[in-house]
Amino acid sequence: MQNIKSASKNFTSNLLTAAIVSSFVAPPVFAAENNKKSDLDDIEMIQVKGQATSGLDRLIGQDELEKLQANDLADIFRLDTSVNVGGSVGMSQKIYLRNVGEDMLHISIDGAEIAEAVFHHAGRVTVEPEILKQVEIEAGTGSAAVGPGALGGAVRLTTKNPIDMLTNGENFGGILKASHFSNGSGNKVSVTAYGADDDRKLSGLVNLVSATNDNFEAGDGNEIVGSGADKMLGYLKGVAYITDGQYLSVSYENLEEEGDILYKPELIPSHKNWISPTQGTRESIIVNYGYDDLSSDLLNFRVTAYQSNQEQTRYYDEYLVEGTVESKGINVQNKSEFSNIYLVYGLNYRRDESALAETPTHEEGKVIGVFAQSIIQVTDALTLSAGSRFDEYELTDWLGQEISDSGFSPNLSASYQLTEKLGISAGFASAMRGPKVKDSYKVGYYSNDPNLKAETATNLEFGLDYQGDNFELGIGRYQSTIKDPIGNMAPWGKVAENLAHDLETEGVYLQFDLNLGNFYLHTDINHATTEFNGDKATRYFHSSTATTMGDNYILDLSYVVNDKLTLGWVTQYVESVDPFEVLVDAGGPYEETLTASKQGYTLHDLYASWQPLDALKVNLAVKNLLDKTYLSQGSVEDLTHNAGYEIIAGQNSVGRDIRLTVSYDF
Repeated sequence: MQNIKSASKNFTSNLLTAAIVSSFVAPPVFAAENNKKSDLDDIEMIQVKGQATSGLDRLIGQDELEKLQANDLADIFRLDTSVNVGGSVGMSQKIYLRNVGEDMLHISIDGAEIAEAVFHHAGRVTVEPEILKQVEIEAGTGSAAVGPGALGGAVRLTTKNPIDMLTNGENFGGILKASHFSNGSGNKVSVTAYGADDDRKLSGLVNLVSATNDNFEAGDGNEIVGSGADKMLGYLKGVAYITDGQYLSVSYENLEEEGDILYKPELIPSHKNWISPTQGTRESIIVNYGYDDLSSDLLNFRVTAYQSNQEQTRYYDEYLVEGTVESKGINVQNKSEFSNIYLVYGLNYRRDESALAETPTHEEGKVIGVFAQSIIQVTDALTLSAGSRFDEYELTDWLGQEISDSGFSPNLSASYQLTEKLGISAGFASAMRGPKVKDSYKVGYYSNDPNLKAETATNLEFGLDYQGDNFELGIGRYQSTIKDPIGNMAPWGKVAENLAHDLETEGVYLQFDLNLGNFYLHTDINHATTEFNGDKATRYFHSSTATTMGDNYILDLSYVVNDKLTLGWVTQYVESVDPFEVLVDAGGPYEETLTASKQGYTLHDLYASWQPLDALKVNLAVKNLLDKTYLSQGSVEDLTHNAGYEIIAGQNSVGRDIRLTVSYDF
């Protein structure tokens, strides 16, 4: 392979304890109890009891990430049926939340927003699960405080803190961890060191990760071309508590992935999609400052400043192609408590630049917004959440066109306790997003309609929650509409415009959690239909905007044998999507109707965690136990049976993979 070089403490309410657990719609109680208290302390999304309210829908904790030995995006969201991540090649993985794609989501890591993908045939999010502490998910348009542009919801990833890792009064410590993956002969080694002074005023963390794997194999034994890669991560974080109510943290992350990867990693190899030496990097620096006036409930603010740079370089034949997306921003928010009101308000500012080295120009986009979100305890039984934000977008594209738009995004939701155990909730939310920079590989080649205007989304939800003595049940229905979506009538369109038809999603969900002594059961079911102009959304035609997935069922069973050993089993059933028609380039010169379908599949995973010594831990996971051959419904659909589309399909997913991790704390 040719070598490529490229350049707060958070709110815990004592006033609204019946309705608010911490600070941004509640996950199942038992799921929260399985996370350490420090996980809950760092929740940033507003959390109100009732799953149809604005805020947190799902919290993925560190324990969950470890038991499944998460190694990529698909692993991170493995137990959440509302999230679909497809793609057997790491760079090809894209996030879909209730079928709405990552391009319509607000995604951040430690407050640093990831505004745009570098390449439309690759994913927008690159992260090493090893450094993650937790992941917060808000499905559908919701809280005003989550940030600008959350048309389909938000995903907030939070990295580990040094103080969280110090136990038993120790001042210094570390973790040595080694993993082996049978599929692709993969190996990962990580070293983590952390420390603090006696008073816990100063603390620091360093994490180094090296991982490598050959090409994976699908269940049928065929090689997944371009799936081998080498990854390197360097992560640093320092935290200083200046006073009892004042802190400063600085973190730096550099993640690099390199390999002989397909030029378009989301598609099968072909005469138009060949192996290309590829490198992707993400570098970010984040500064957080927080001040909590301990003598007043009115002042508790945080300022986050960040710079994030994503880059991908690959070869197009013998020509080097280098694209970059850089985002700089600042977020300011304050939290105030009154007698029966909790209020969070502030502003967001972000500047994005997208550039392709081979073209002599670039694009710049800006967004500035102000927001306020409140939670009001009207009575012991009734809680209201109301908020709004105002955002102004400005874009100067590579042709020099200046396009701008602005607007409000209000929301209102309510939760009512019919009985001590039974509650109902309902919510309405809207969001707008003005024109923004394109991915860098389109700069210099794809233009904008000069009359481009903002996309707007609305989301309506109803929910019912029942909390028993040892179980919790949540069911609900949601309906979202994204109007004036920006895109093309055909995947090869060269002009971004507001499409004439809405992107519409309807769905229902059910979540059930049960604790019986040492036995834990989690069931998650999601049904959603997403259509554009009456046709089902597909990843190939709608790319990072939307896709379609069959009914998704997940069952997670675990049993704590003793304080040393835990066993678990996860099964997922994804229902097939019957053959359907897709109208391509409607009204254009290449208009035609294609047929597509999605095969269903059932997957089984086993996991075990054994801690023979306090300092020694062994995790074993068997992914895809029965070695199923399948094409993930989050991948590009198999369209090869349509004339002219013989090279359009995603590669099959990874077959059986036995993962063993040994970690030693010192």
